[in-house]
Amino acid sequence: MYSDWSSLTVHLQLLSSSTSVLSKFPADDSRNVVISVVRNVASSLGILGSEAKPSLLKTDKEISWIMEVISHGLSLPLSEHETIKDCVNIYCEWLSALLPNPKTCVPESIIDEPNRYSRKIISHLYHLFVPRRGEEDKVLHISEKSGKARQAAQETIHRQAVLCHRVLRRVQDVVQQSETMERETWEALLGFLLAINDALLAPPTVKDDVGDQLCERVLGALYEIWLISCVKCFPSPPLWKTFREMSMNWRHRTGLVDQWNRVNLALTSRLLSFMYGPTFPKMKIAEDDAALIPESMTEDCISQTWYRFLHSIGNPVDLAHPSLVSQTQHFYQYAIVAESVIDPTHHPCLATLPSIFLRAMKGISAIVDAYLGIYSGFDTTEHATSPLSSYHSPFPTTTCSNLNLTSPITCSPLLTPTPPA
Repeated sequence: MYSDWSSLTVHLQLLSSSTSVLSKFPADDSRNVVISVVRNVASSLGILGSEAKPSLLKTDKEISWIMEVISHGLSLPLSEHETIKDCVNIYCEWLSALLPNPKTCVPESIIDEPNRYSRKIISHLYHLFVPRRGEEDKVLHISEKSGKARQAAQETIHRQAVLCHRVLRRVQDVVQQSETMERETWEALLGFLLAINDALLAPPTVKDDVGDQLCERVLGALYEIWLISCVKCFPSPPLWKTFREMSMNWRHRTGLVDQWNRVNLALTSRLLSFMYGPTFPKMKIAEDDAALIPESMTEDCISQTWYRFLHSIGNPVDLAHPSLVSQTQHFYQYAIVAESVIDPTHHPCLATLPSIFLRAMKGISAIVDAYLGIYSGFDTTEHATSPLSSYHSPFPTTTCSNLNLTSPITCSPLLTPTPPA
């Protein structure tokens, strides 16, 4: 479907190599610079009860210098939690420049050019989400005898997750309320969401690491914001291609198929309502799931979005084959460095694939039931029964004598998608 388009995967993976000039200096010296600078800037935000003050930063050079410092601060070790928190607070407040009523503390230059600065802020925030592998390994893979140390590390990772939640909430507020976001900013934001999901979810699952804690949250934010983008600024084919490529790296995560099912069923419900009219049996889904689809999404946009999301994880049958799911760079790297895993297919996290495969098949079955007019709810349990035994088609009966087997077969418009204008 996207064979004629280039992928952005390599470009987005380069975000991890984009570092601040402070990284060229000794770690202690650069850390001290960050602590001193961000503490002063954060004190004027008005977050801790004090009144927000207008920013003293006036020129582009001043703001760019501060942003270099903040960028480095977001990549500091998790032990520097308070400093990282200040960096997050500054950027979250500055992103309000895209909202109808920016915060008082936002520099005037950012208010004048919110899209340009916001794209830079978004690229810097990527460093917050990157797993600190060295720090996690010290705790998540130690013996059970070191329970206190393990608990301390889990608390550190939890604090990182809390800051990530803060950023995602701000981003969701911006996309829902902003009226000034340009296409370039939309594409930068969607690319950022793809990049952080890939950084957190592509590696093999490790219990209680930051990817495990944030899996549902980052996927939920990606799918929700992507759907909003389909209404406000339909994603380009390269972004859709990258979405599909990266999603294939996350198929060992149960949360991926859960979100995939939610969106597919919500889109199917809206699709059937205008395809078959009011007399067709209504597909009842949870209110929270129905709310995922913006009310203003047009019929053409729903059709295009439904088709693309349905194909976003590749062939669902592949979920039954660990040898296919584990054919990723991260699984190969793990097999090389791990003492207990010789082959990528032997990773313990792949033991969940039968359950993931079941969930995917249940989702597809629910879509088929909906098209037959017999949808009765989505059940992921192993012993759910199909309502086909009591199936009565809502369509007029067609006999073989009515069929013209010599007429040419034409494809549905849904199978030959073209992006809406």
